[in-house]
Amino acid sequence: MHTLKNEKIEIAFDDRGRLTTLKNLATGHNYAGGHPCWRLYAQIDDAFDREILPSAHPPRIEIEGDRITVSYAEAVCEGKPMHIAVAFTVELSGDETHWGLYVDHREPGVTVRECQFPLVGGLELKPGQELLWSRIGGERIADVRGELRRQHSAYMAQDHVFLGLTTLYPANTAATNCYLLADAAEGLYVGCHDPSLEYTGQSLRLYGDDLEAGLVRYPVIECGGRFGLDAFVLAPYAGTWHAGVSRYRTWADSWFRAATPPAWIAKMNGWQRIILKHQYGEKHFAYDQLPQIRREGAAAGIDTLFLFGWWQGGMDNSNPDYIPAESLGGEAALRKGISDFQADGGEVILYSNGKLIDTTTEFYRTTGHAISIKDPLGNEVHEAYRFRGRGTYYTQFRNRTFAVACPASREWFEVLTAIADRAADLGCKAVFYDQVGMGDTPCCDPSHGHPVPFMGLMAAKVDLTRRLRAHIKARHPELGFGIEWLSDAGSQHVDFIHSLSGFCGALNDWEKTGEKPRTRGFIDFFRFLFPEIIMSDREIRDDTDIERRVNHAVLKGLRSDVEIYRCRKTIHEAPRYEAYLSRVNALRQRQADVLLRGAYRDTLGFSLDNPELEARAFAHGDELAVVFAQSHREVEEAQLTVPGHRFLSADGVGEYRVEGQGEHVRLHAPRHALGVARFKKA
Repeated sequence: MHTLKNEKIEIAFDDRGRLTTLKNLATGHNYAGGHPCWRLYAQIDDAFDREILPSAHPPRIEIEGDRITVSYAEAVCEGKPMHIAVAFTVELSGDETHWGLYVDHREPGVTVRECQFPLVGGLELKPGQELLWSRIGGERIADVRGELRRQHSAYMAQDHVFLGLTTLYPANTAATNCYLLADAAEGLYVGCHDPSLEYTGQSLRLYGDDLEAGLVRYPVIECGGRFGLDAFVLAPYAGTWHAGVSRYRTWADSWFRAATPPAWIAKMNGWQRIILKHQYGEKHFAYDQLPQIRREGAAAGIDTLFLFGWWQGGMDNSNPDYIPAESLGGEAALRKGISDFQADGGEVILYSNGKLIDTTTEFYRTTGHAISIKDPLGNEVHEAYRFRGRGTYYTQFRNRTFAVACPASREWFEVLTAIADRAADLGCKAVFYDQVGMGDTPCCDPSHGHPVPFMGLMAAKVDLTRRLRAHIKARHPELGFGIEWLSDAGSQHVDFIHSLSGFCGALNDWEKTGEKPRTRGFIDFFRFLFPEIIMSDREIRDDTDIERRVNHAVLKGLRSDVEIYRCRKTIHEAPRYEAYLSRVNALRQRQADVLLRGAYRDTLGFSLDNPELEARAFAHGDELAVVFAQSHREVEEAQLTVPGHRFLSADGVGEYRVEGQGEHVRLHAPRHALGVARFKKA
């Protein structure tokens, strides 16, 4: 056995380089099950995904101080030796292990496209340990094996070999390049601390009942080529999930610099998202109705309009030809409508799509096809959208088809800057680019001047947002800047993020059973790591389950995305939502320093003796505010303790009560009540 050990971690390999021990010495739990730490996948002739594994010949294993090197002279593919040398290193650093992988490829006719490393096979989870990761902002999966068993792919994949679950960073689905397998006392951190922003897969597999966790990178290594990366981290840690994931923010602080938003965005409760004209031609509002939208939003404490479908083609149609629609009143009416909406403090955010090019447009014919993303076979990458009215013809037969702009394109950057200039010229307070934070197919068009395949495509998108911000702030310093889709890297250059999910869909029938709502969404993960980012909730589209979902947004520090009937109506059509959001938004403004501008601290800094209540903390200077709510019981009470602080004041909505003084108070929380208890350092 070949072993490294310090006061925090013990890690050991057998003579074949298999990981037998990855032990948290604070708890004694060993996560490793004695499996190999790497595998490769390659193209050989016209066959893809040929699996390359460690040779049966024992590797050379060397230990020098706190570092171990395991070197394989060759690999095998389906029993055939391959002239592919693989080495990996592991170094102990406090309560972390740092891993590096190195591939020296000398096998003719083989292209290595995928490296899976480091792998923890035969993964031993404690009962109750969950998967916490940043997929679509955050998910919490309690039954890891059960989730994997649900991943059957019909006839698409080799389900008889394994079942897999993968999310891709950055922002194809994952918002951060790390995940946890954790309970309340300890867990395993899996991360890739690589600032290059090349795509990284976060992977779990189930071989029979044998669980495996790991990471995936996608180099293209031809014969004679080499690959090396030493950015991987495995850390068996003790403590809550916050203790595990905080190491990611410590690393991210080496490059993450949050933008400073305009003051009106910092204090914004949220927005109404309204489509004026839809893809199928239906007109929901004309330009001269923008003041009506303002009045109906203001009744709920919403003074901001997120203006979708404002152009001639309508929503998801004719991009990027954003021409004011004569059928909605013409350009002069649009300018007046925006001006009238923004009188006395209203704000208008102008929508555009940041990546899609309608294939029926003149722009596509003259420029778009040349700058669009091409897949590995040379085909243009397309996306298709079709909304529907009350009939079926449009949705069955009339897709709108879009090419996807390559973010490395100079011409596309000029299109996007022109949209920002257009927003400013129309008098809007902010410009928005849909889908810019979203991952795309690695571009394989060599005429664009980037590597093929372009695995750094998301790095180019992040650089695109950086350059867009520089353009906007140089020409229009007060113009706000937002994008859709959440990722750590992309969010640092924008003023707000329009989220993809509402994060609060319940998995259980809590209203009938009286059980506490259980959600798969776990935006807590991202909010705790990057509390500076202003982001929205999503998916409150009607007048149902209002109080719980609105309270959830306040608990997690999310702004309200009001999208009644999928952006076809104002909040006035949802009277329950309108009335409750009005009260909550008044609370947001009264407590804006903590609820809107405070730093989200999740469940740190306080304790609560009743788990039936949901509570989250926000820090502001030497104050800590604890927000609490519950929706599944008639009434719940709890003792709240904020060590080292003294109670200052309380505020809220509903028949909440906060009683006591010093660092201990008693909370009274009837169904749907929302309370804020403020404390100051003693």
